[in-house]
Amino acid sequence: MTRFLAPRYFSPEQIGAVERALTELSIGDEEGVRIFIIALEYELAEYEKYASDQEPPEMQTKAPDPELAALSRDLLQALTQIKQLPAESRRWMLERLSTEDMFDRRHDQAYLDAVTTQLARIAEASACSTSDQQTIAELGEAEKHFIGVVAEAYFECFETAPGKNGGEPFISLLQRVVEISGLDIPLEKSRLEPILSTIG
Repeated sequence: MTRFLAPRYFSPEQIGAVERALTELSIGDEEGVRIFIIALEYELAEYEKYASDQEPPEMQTKAPDPELAALSRDLLQALTQIKQLPAESRRWMLERLSTEDMFDRRHDQAYLDAVTTQLARIAEASACSTSDQQTIAELGEAEKHFIGVVAEAYFECFETAPGKNGGEPFISLLQRVVEISGLDIPLEKSRLEPILSTIG
């Protein structure tokens, strides 16, 4: 870790927030927490120095989710079929639902309207997540280095490999640290795994 830079000291509120995050995630003892926070303050200073000289991160296109797209299509088709049911068929279906309900609830047109409204919401949400390709930021070298040294500090202070158990609780802690520090670092798990796999 670089030590020639003055640390970016946390405010008392930020220190308290980091300590709460560690406590809530059941990470470390008092001494380990103290050393980890000191390490963070140095690494934040180093990150800010090198991030200021870094080119803006590239954006990568993320393909839409085909499963959600299929779900949206199927739900829209089901909604159309429900709306086109003849009155007699709709009445028979609602009576059958009422008769077979284990809690003796009444199923009427209001119930059917509520169900179709929720199905429409699910279909719309699924369509929104797939209609446009999503762009996600690539990690720059400064971001990769910062994540790596924080992961090393985590390993040294708490004697636990950050990539263990699918990256938890380290990834959750890293997210909290980034938020507390006011940083804008994309933390896609697929981008973190190669970094974490080399530590510990």
